[in-house]
Amino acid sequence: MAPMVAPLPAPGSQGITFRRRANRHAWLLWILVSVIGAVVGAAISWQIRWAFFRSPATTQLLVAYIATTASALVVSGGQWFVLGRYRLDVYWWVPATVAGNLVAAAIIVPSVTNLAFARGVTPINAETAVFYGVIAVATSAIVVGTAQALVLRRSAGNIAWAWIPATTVGGALTGAITTALANELMSIAWLLDHPVALVALVSAIGSLLVSACQAPVISRMLR
Repeated sequence: MAPMVAPLPAPGSQGITFRRRANRHAWLLWILVSVIGAVVGAAISWQIRWAFFRSPATTQLLVAYIATTASALVVSGGQWFVLGRYRLDVYWWVPATVAGNLVAAAIIVPSVTNLAFARGVTPINAETAVFYGVIAVATSAIVVGTAQALVLRRSAGNIAWAWIPATTVGGALTGAITTALANELMSIAWLLDHPVALVALVSAIGSLLVSACQAPVISRMLR
């Protein structure tokens, strides 16, 4: 009776299987770390702002930038760890992300807000609130996404440019959904009594939407 010999795997088949599994784990880890980072960053940002709540307007503006920086550091630090784990060269990821968020906070959001007030938009009008929310967050996402894409291109090549539309779409969805949910969330008494939880929840929703849109690009970079 001839001995039974198990067929040898085709060359490279184990590597392909491992890489596909790594891709799946990568985007799941990306979303998880991004959401956790957003929640922690939002909580820290809120505490910083609350500590100077009664300060003069000029001080509050500076505090807002510090809070934005702190939040971006937490989120981008976790993302940097994930990208580095999969051997992507993202040395400038954290400073690029922080810089993008600061530019958005200092220029984009105030510009959209001024435009809304210049046109006489009131918070009572839910439709216009959603519209300007989408514009503000999506435009901010373009700035941050572009800064991050420039970092990713060094190791990922031209696929890194797909990061910009993916981040922008995630930002637009975030602006639309979080603005639309604002009234419902504000009607929950427990959240009103715990504003830091409200901020963290909104940040978690936004981060989930953005990171989910970015996940296919992450998987493509690791092919």
